Amino acid sequence: MINQTSEVKVFPTNLMKQKETTTKLAIILPGAGYTSQGPLLHFSSGHYFNQGFDLLQINYRFSDAELDPFDAAGFSDNVLHTLEETLKESNYDQFVIVAKSIGTIALTSLLKHTTFKNTSAIWLTPLLHRDDVYQAMLQGENNSFCIIGDKDFCYREDRFAHLTSNPTLKTLLIPNGDHSLENKEDVLDSIDMLKNVIDGVIQFSN
Repeated sequence: MINQTSEVKVFPTNLMKQKETTTKLAIILPGAGYTSQGPLLHFSSGHYFNQGFDLLQINYRFSDAELDPFDAAGFSDNVLHTLEETLKESNYDQFVIVAKSIGTIALTSLLKHTTFKNTSAIWLTPLLHRDDVYQAMLQGENNSFCIIGDKDFCYREDRFAHLTSNPTLKTLLIPNGDHSLENKEDVLDSIDMLKNVIDGVIQFSN
């Protein structure tokens, strides 16, 4: 299952469990420079934990050398391997994956795996310029939600428009939002964006 030609890693994780045993798990895949403690992922995590999900944050870190060039296949294999090792003694049967930026590369791969076939997926600032990510969103059958800003360097207007043809994918475009879904020139606008995004996440999960 894992590509053994490259070094297999188990990324650091943080697993937060409910007091009562649950079969629901929310998985957080952060960005390369946007950690699980970033506001988008912090509040998304809090929402799902409040909804009775256990919470698993995968805390990968990359050096500049690892990012240029980036081994997308190896990264996705390592995320899957991390999940297999972390969850091998668990009995989860309901998953939601919240992926930010580079995490959407791993999400693209995970949704092909039988374990995550019926997973709900949230694509936060997906790498729309990548064909693999775009095609996974365009053709995917999972209940999914895409959120991206129109000032994001990964935003592609034509591709985003085409995503609306997928009936299982809900989309939300944030005006003036950059790759962090913020407006660096307007703090209050950034706060409004955050509220809009988290409201969308809450409505998606209801």
